[in-house]
Amino acid sequence: MKTRILGAVLATAALSGLLVASPAQAKDGVSTARVDPKGDMGGGSVRATVDFVSRTKVVYRNFTVRDLCPGDNLPVRARVYWKHTDGTTGHSAWKSDTNGCGDNGTNFGNITRTGSKSISRVYLEVSVYIRPGQRAYDLSETRYNQYVHPGR
Repeated sequence: MKTRILGAVLATAALSGLLVASPAQAKDGVSTARVDPKGDMGGGSVRATVDFVSRTKVVYRNFTVRDLCPGDNLPVRARVYWKHTDGTTGHSAWKSDTNGCGDNGTNFGNITRTGSKSISRVYLEVSVYIRPGQRAYDLSETRYNQYVHPGR
């Protein structure tokens, strides 16, 4: 009898483990970077949902750049970066929010990166003008491609 109960408990525990998010699910998700406003200088932020589709394809969903008040009449720009497994890197073109410091920023929709090389990891960058020739920036956390780095 004790063996059956122990077996039932172990079976339930094993099935419960299947309901926990797998490492593949943990790698995708929302990434953000932000430069906070200081004094009379504005700040900026970038936000996107990273979705690894395969070893060689990643989609940044709802890529949104936002100018943060106070309004300094300077644009905020952001872009996506990727690093391949062979060590080479790449990035998208800059996307700028030039609408002032509204509540929503500018949503550029989806940005897709695909190619023949495996993508190891990705991150976002936001950049804000401080004064002529000088910028402040922030990088999002690095997200690893679960199709390349299982369990990381």
